[in-house]
Amino acid sequence: MPEFFVYANSNAAPFVSDSSREFVEASTPKEALRVFRKNYTHPCGLFAAAVYADANAYHKQDKPLVCWLSRKAKKQEENWWRKIKKGEESDA
Repeated sequence: MPEFFVYANSNAAPFVSDSSREFVEASTPKEALRVFRKNYTHPCGLFAAAVYADANAYHKQDKPLVCWLSRKAKKQEENWWRKIKKGEESDA
């Protein structure tokens, strides 16, 4: 069974989130994400996760195979893009 590399962040508690890196055995990237989410136990909950083919892909900044964002993460991203479009943010 293939092994995938998962990088994730917890919800902030209260100001900074914790990151985690883990290898997950699964048949597909989506299955690896499902397994990771099922087993994630941080007390503040999962904010976002990305699945890569391996750790090298993560460190080379390759595009993730699959990503997951919490509702909170999606809302923050929507607000950020809205500000960018209005010209309120100068740096991306």
